[in-house]
Amino acid sequence: MLAACVGDLDPDGGWSAPVLDPDGDQIFLGAKDGRITRLDLDEDGRFDTSWGYPVSGNDTLGPLYGSPRVDDGRVITAAYDCDGLDCEAFVFGISAESGNELWRFERQTQVVGSVAVFGDTVLFGTSSIDDEFDTDPGILGADGYLYAIDTSTDLAPTVLWRVPTTDSVWGTPVIADDVVYFGDLDGVLHAVSLGGESGVAGTELWTFEADGAVVAEPLIANGKIYFGDFSDTFYALDLERRKAAGPGTNAIGVGEWSFNSDGWFWATPLLLDNILYVGTLNGKFYALNAETGQEMWADPGVVDGQIVGRAAPFQEVGKGAALAVPSGSDNIGAFLASNGAELNGFATEGGVKADLLVHEGVLYAHTTDDDLIRFKVSDHGRISCVKAETGAAC
Repeated sequence: MLAACVGDLDPDGGWSAPVLDPDGDQIFLGAKDGRITRLDLDEDGRFDTSWGYPVSGNDTLGPLYGSPRVDDGRVITAAYDCDGLDCEAFVFGISAESGNELWRFERQTQVVGSVAVFGDTVLFGTSSIDDEFDTDPGILGADGYLYAIDTSTDLAPTVLWRVPTTDSVWGTPVIADDVVYFGDLDGVLHAVSLGGESGVAGTELWTFEADGAVVAEPLIANGKIYFGDFSDTFYALDLERRKAAGPGTNAIGVGEWSFNSDGWFWATPLLLDNILYVGTLNGKFYALNAETGQEMWADPGVVDGQIVGRAAPFQEVGKGAALAVPSGSDNIGAFLASNGAELNGFATEGGVKADLLVHEGVLYAHTTDDDLIRFKVSDHGRISCVKAETGAAC
């Protein structure tokens, strides 16, 4: 069923979201072929043709699924490519200023999600590892891992530790208070210490067994962790309660809740004014009370296609807060945040599986056709369209 719904994830790309740098001056984007490009936020809104990784004419490290992370002057991401079942993955860092490669880390596996960055530690999930690298005593033959690598020197990164899982890790890890949280295809949500007050780095603190595969990047807010699974269920777990209970406690308890839909959850939820907005792979878009899980709209919004990317908030002229919702099939839907009323959408004429970005009145969408389209949120009109790989006009 999993393969039928999302494909076998033989790398194709087009899922990498546009990412704003911390200063708000530039946007970094991973093209379908694995090239990293940079958009200068000026009136022209064009790619910086003097910047890019790798340099023009050189082969890339493979297509990207995950979005780049911009941290401390570095752009960090992962790519992988497959020849049948033989896959090669790279996690790499480049200079945000020059585009030069700083380091790379290689394994024979798949890295589907984005990386997480914790100082000089870079964390990412994998599928099973080729036997050449799967040599740790006691955990041979795991079907997935969370890796933590050290990038503090100019040398090739080294493995600090890794946590084995019973199935592949397709999702993106998320970090809060020295703990990293991630899910796997076996339906297990893991909480692992990063050291400090949370314990010994690499130690599993607790797990929760969902009813289906967990592939989305969780959201942490209000002392809870929010995530959905591939059994049509969305969860809110209380972090303090889970920490106190330790391993082995799986029942939903006080201050926690679950919500049953009729579609699988891949998208990361968006929290706005204590309301969670999240979509499913059957195109339904829900508004849930973050404290109780109660539906806030009379009916969910609907788009024509899978909702894989995270929605983005914007202000609809004369109507207030609204949500732009990506469709993996065609165009971007739009709904009023207050009641779910459908608004005129944004015409992409192609699917969008990447998270959406709204910045200073402009909506940025990376399509599965590898176009980066800019829209004015004030009237939903298209400003420009450029090819993510080359910067040429669409």
